[in-house]
Amino acid sequence: MKINRIKNIDDIKINFEDFPSKSNIVLVMGLSGSGKSYLSNQLAEKHNATCFQLEWLIHAKHTSEECKYILDTFLQQHPEIIENVDNKWNNCKSEDQNDLLKEYINKFFLHFLEMRDPNKLYVVESLQLFTLIDFELIKDYPIIVKGTSSFKSLKQRLKRDLAKPKNKKISAKIKYFFKALNQSRLYQFKHRKVLNKFLKRHNEYTKNKTVA
Repeated sequence: MKINRIKNIDDIKINFEDFPSKSNIVLVMGLSGSGKSYLSNQLAEKHNATCFQLEWLIHAKHTSEECKYILDTFLQQHPEIIENVDNKWNNCKSEDQNDLLKEYINKFFLHFLEMRDPNKLYVVESLQLFTLIDFELIKDYPIIVKGTSSFKSLKQRLKRDLAKPKNKKISAKIKYFFKALNQSRLYQFKHRKVLNKFLKRHNEYTKNKTVA
């Protein structure tokens, strides 16, 4: 199974039978605008779980009160990156090319694993799960990959963001529309290839594990 450019597929479930019986964490992946957050909220409501996002290390202002202590303690341990938080990481054209961000996103995920409440369930969603996180860290967790195509993801992202108050004016809507189209080369089309490589690698890992 792989994510398509135009046609949606059913969401791909990997080790999902282990949640919540064997794992108190499930990972939700997908393209920008694919519906990751909506699915995560549904899962959280169904299982009385807590939502967690790796993107809080980039957009700290969106951190939930329930998980704020996890980010705060991480930044206390790593004061050298505080000035980079709140979307100041990107001195290069793409998050994917930011080696410093990749290093600390992986550290942040490990910190989350250490700080999480073992008596709670967690739904973790972020683009960084398949673009920046080390495959070895997440390969054995329950995973759901949104099957939303590149085109549908872009369409949903436009609908979502154009409705935001900051895009209320026509001039702002037009500016954002062209910005989103330009960004789609990364967020909907390049990332589709990255996500499909992740799926292929995980499929190979599962086959090898089964044979062994």
